[in-house]
This record gives sequence, C-alpha cells and structure tokens, in this order.
Amino acid sequence: MVFAKRIIVVVIICAVAAVALAVGLSSLAKAPSSAAPSSSAAASGATPVLAAGHGWTDSGVQGPMPAEGACHLRWTASHEPLPDPACTPGAIDSAVAQGNLGQTVCRKGGYTSSVRPPVGITNKAKTQIMAAYGIPASDASKYELDHLIPLADGGASDIRNLWPEPNVFASAQHSNSAFVHNDKDQVEQDAFAALCSGSVSLDSVQKTMAGDWTSGRYASASGGDDGAN
Repeated sequence: MVFAKRIIVVVIICAVAAVALAVGLSSLAKAPSSAAPSSSAAASGATPVLAAGHGWTDSGVQGPMPAEGACHLRWTASHEPLPDPACTPGAIDSAVAQGNLGQTVCRKGGYTSSVRPPVGITNKAKTQIMAAYGIPASDASKYELDHLIPLADGGASDIRNLWPEPNVFASAQHSNSAFVHNDKDQVEQDAFAALCSGSVSLDSVQKTMAGDWTSGRYASASGGDDGAN
C-alpha cells in the first residue's frame, strides 16, 4: 500500500514537471528577440516614407526628430550596424523615379551635389540624431551621418533617412575608393552602378537599403559613385 502511494506521488510530480516545462517553452517561443531581423524579412518588410521634396530647406532637415535616447543601433550576426527602424525607416525623394534616372541620379556630370544640404545644416542634424541614438557629441568623429537610402539611389535628406553609422569595416572586401569609408559605402557604390546599368530597379534598391543594406548583392563597381551617400 505504501509502495503504491509512492508510485502515485512520483507520477504526480512528473506530470507537474512536464506541464511546467511545456509552459516555459511556450513562453520562450513567444518572447521577442533582440537580434536583428533576417535579411530577407527586413528587406521585404521595408516601407520607406515619401519625403517633402529633397527632405530639407534652408531652415534645416525636415521630418520628426526622435527624443534623446529613443533610438538604438542594431548589429547583424556579421557585426554590421543597422539603424533603428522606428526612428530611421528610410525616406525617398519624389523627384527621382524609374523613368527619369537618366535625368536625375544617373545623369552625366553628377547629381547628388545638387540635392545635398549644406554642411552647416547636416552638422546640426548629426548632433541631434546622435543624441537620439544615445551617442555623445564627443564621439562624432567615429560616426558618419549616413543616408540610409543613398542620395544616389533617390534617398532624401529627411530625418527619417539619416542615422549615425559607425565607420567600421566588418568585411575585408572593400575598395580603396575615396567614397568608401565603411562596408555600407561599398554596397552603395555597387548598388549605384547596378541601378544605372539597368540591372536592378530603383524600387528594389530603395527597399533593400531601407530594410537591411547588408542583404544587397550587386556586382562590384570599379568606378566612382557620385558620392552615393
């Protein structure tokens, strides 16, 4: 009789443990992940916003400025930086379209210098955006004020397309171009060449850059890129 009771107690304990384990696994599966999204998911879900004009006026860059510390850099498994999608979803310039690439971003003589805001405007914006990302102004030299969607790919200088990109090389494969200061710069250069050669569409490049620039796969460009960023 005592032995039978012990058997029953053991069975009950095992059953309770199994239920607890199942509940724990279920909670773990539902828990949000802090890791960066996969390249395919990020790229496919990218939704850049449409900026007003080129994204800036003489008064400064346009778009809502996030509060200090509200934004957070993300890092891929290969140690490449990505912006906070809530703060930097990407913004495009309505003046650039698939049908007028030859008259805008791909035109002879260059394009980006005609739409890039003055340094006085971008320097002020950089300080504010760094603060939004929780980065002290004293570290400014370690970061580039980057257009998530490059100007050379129809990006705008709107706040929602600007982020403090660390100037780091996680990849050993990059050129000695004066335009390349980090791995994203190399991807931008290659994307620009692919766009103007007609091998990729404007919409494809813009969504890839906005979602996860590291997922961009373009043939390596040998020439300059009109200062893509």
